[in-house]
Amino acid sequence: MRRLVVGLSVVAVLGAGACQQAEAPADAPAAEAASAPQPGQTMAETFGNCEWGEVTGSGLSIWSYACGPEAGNVRLVADDSLPGFAIESTGEGEAARRPAIMIFKKAADASVESIVEAVRAKSPGPHSATCTLQPVTFEGAVPGSFGFEPTGAVKAAWDAFASGDGEAEPVEPPCGDLGPQMAGDRSFRVVEGDPTTVVFIEYGSEIQIFDPATLRPAT
Repeated sequence: MRRLVVGLSVVAVLGAGACQQAEAPADAPAAEAASAPQPGQTMAETFGNCEWGEVTGSGLSIWSYACGPEAGNVRLVADDSLPGFAIESTGEGEAARRPAIMIFKKAADASVESIVEAVRAKSPGPHSATCTLQPVTFEGAVPGSFGFEPTGAVKAAWDAFASGDGEAEPVEPPCGDLGPQMAGDRSFRVVEGDPTTVVFIEYGSEIQIFDPATLRPAT
């Protein structure tokens, strides 16, 4: 992760054998900082001892907190092996990563459902072959989100078990790691500004250090 650094540009103007430095407005740094995405109140309160900044990788940009040892020693990092971004935590001299955002590619004019075979390959589960991408909504989800969801009788059995029905038969998560689980939320969506990129986002069951709403093509 890298910190957001706002600076003044220096422009050299040649003329009459002399150089002049163009002046920038005194409030330029403040204006640029104000235009950057800002965390919501809940995030700011939760990660008050962490540093807010931009993270880029695999052609995307997202804003996240980076927390030092006094606040869990976790940060969002670019991970080309996914490709996408991972949450990295460091303890006892060793770093561990877990996927947070995974990138899938499609044709610009293709629907989001066109990536379903690639999703099935990345998310093997007992019923992944019949799971499909379906619109989902949950608290914090970006509009236009999809879930990798079971269908038919498998969906009915999973919904009964996940609802806490004591009489329902236990069911293993039917669509693998990228599908519904007993805890936490996850979804897919097309990246705003890039119709060729679909991202899987692991929201988890607690507030994350990154803000999925700030995800954009890197500039």
